[in-house]
Amino acid sequence: MNVYNKRDGSVIYGSNEEVLNKVRTFKDGKLKISEDGNLLQNEDGTAISGDVRNSWAGVSTLQALFIQEHNAVCDALKKHHPDFEDEDLYRRARLVTSAVIAKVHILDWSVELIKTDILLAGFRSNWYGILGKKFKDTFGHLGLAILSGYVGMNKTENHGVPYSLTEDFSSVYRMHPLLPDSLHLRDISATPGPNKSPPLIKEIPMNYMIGLKGTKTLFEIGVAKQLVSMGHQSCGALELWNYPSWLRDLVPHNVDGTERSDHVDLAALEIYRDRENKVARYNQFRRGVLMIPISKWEDLTDDKETIKVLEEVYGNDVEELDLLVGLMAEKKIKGFAISETAFAIFIVMATRRLEADRFFTINFNEETYTKEGLEWVNTTESLKDVIDRHHPEMTDKWLNASSAFSVWDAPPSKPNSIPLYCRVPN
Repeated sequence: MNVYNKRDGSVIYGSNEEVLNKVRTFKDGKLKISEDGNLLQNEDGTAISGDVRNSWAGVSTLQALFIQEHNAVCDALKKHHPDFEDEDLYRRARLVTSAVIAKVHILDWSVELIKTDILLAGFRSNWYGILGKKFKDTFGHLGLAILSGYVGMNKTENHGVPYSLTEDFSSVYRMHPLLPDSLHLRDISATPGPNKSPPLIKEIPMNYMIGLKGTKTLFEIGVAKQLVSMGHQSCGALELWNYPSWLRDLVPHNVDGTERSDHVDLAALEIYRDRENKVARYNQFRRGVLMIPISKWEDLTDDKETIKVLEEVYGNDVEELDLLVGLMAEKKIKGFAISETAFAIFIVMATRRLEADRFFTINFNEETYTKEGLEWVNTTESLKDVIDRHHPEMTDKWLNASSAFSVWDAPPSKPNSIPLYCRVPN
């Protein structure tokens, strides 16, 4: 589950009526959260938020941040629309917050994941068109999507198929090597050094950051310290030999947060799921997206050790290569954190999620969002904007990079490693 790919914000609001009711205050449209910005707890110790199953403290941190965002939208809407009832405020604030999440995913997270000038222009064109933000803000949506972007189009396009996240998309989104073995907890009470890097307090093994343990750990750490710590920790590379060891012996959790008795080797399970769901093997997958398949292992990688192991596992039959193994072994384009094969699916879905959603097309207007809600979405460009809105002292003190999806103590002008919180377990 990726926080930024939830079109309806269900990671915050929940996916059924029971959870929807549990997270709401039913006053002024707001969601439940503590005064200091931490998630509240249920009686069983689990966090009160939309989707908390098999999660980790990084997800809960972002859940808390966007609950603050939702509640701030409610305050802004109530100020201009005192006649709005609780349900009016809740529904419109949810629309605005979900749109902000989608915008952050497309214009901020994706740009850092695929760090090239061409892709920066491409993703921004998806939202604003080639005429750009300034033109669109001044004159509104004009003409075709290529001119003004998919957001605000006068039609919703499903291409004859109801919107869904396909098995292919789920498969290329398996990115667990991004996760480290421990969280580097930082001291945010310290005085910043020249590069705004807070001193390290200790390393917390990731086993203590997942499930019910993770919820309890986050309550002890606090959202602010967790957010700064994740921002200053670079994630792992999406390559072979880099799968987190703790995910090879994972204890799954029930819906109520309790641990189950069975253990899971998530690396093996991911390959098993692709086979079970009949997702195409690597070569056939590439053919399906009109890419040239490999004819020998050397077409995939230059690494001799990798080639040797691939031969041991698959022999000389490149057609047997599993998709996930191929994605991790594949040579990367300069600036890409993901493989070119995965990118072929990413770029299609980035457009699809916008043009297929009426709340980004025919209903992306003042009547649906309100004038203030639409302005909120239009003026929010990045996760850094969201963090700065709710934790301004944090961004001023600790965020040196131009994007919150770069490592925070890196110079703003350089492409940077993606920080830890960008990816969360399935």
